Amino acid sequence: MTLQQCTESRQAFNNLVKIEQHLTITQSIEQSPLLVCEGKKLAVLPEIIRIIEFFLAVTGKEMEGFQIQILAGDLYEKFKTDTIDDVILMFKMARQAEFGKIYGFDSMVVMDWANKYLEVKSATREKILKQKTQPRLESETEKGKYFHELPEDIREKFSKIGKPKEEQAFLTPRITEIMTAEKHKRDIQKLIDEKP
Repeated sequence: MTLQQCTESRQAFNNLVKIEQHLTITQSIEQSPLLVCEGKKLAVLPEIIRIIEFFLAVTGKEMEGFQIQILAGDLYEKFKTDTIDDVILMFKMARQAEFGKIYGFDSMVVMDWANKYLEVKSATREKILKQKTQPRLESETEKGKYFHELPEDIREKFSKIGKPKEEQAFLTPRITEIMTAEKHKRDIQKLIDEKP
């Protein structure tokens, strides 16, 4: 991540501004590596701390240094199966009041934002999966085709339906009709004989 390379907070903030301008939840889902794959917890925490500090600087909120470190640890635990981009997007959405007005800023408020963000991300993931499966379903259920427009293998299968099997080929339609009529007569006679 580019934030690890930034030694000065102003440089990190400038990078965060560039990153969040073009970042979307879809990109986070499809392209970004998981937080646990970024490195060990101690290597990732400084990045999360810089994101929190950026949020505090932009919104004018304040928090003690040890509180920021604890919040960074909590966010790591919450987002370790997600990405660092998700943390950036969560704070961006919170700053834009997508989770409601910002009256206070503490760990509980941020964790509530995290839950709301993860719900939005989950809905986005479902939408992406649905879009990926939708075109396949539409192509499988092609409607309005004439028989001659169907593929050759499907037309062959349709032409075999209803044809007698090889062992039944000796029965002509006339013989089948006579046998059916005879069975019908026997069934009727049986019903007549059973009546008292």
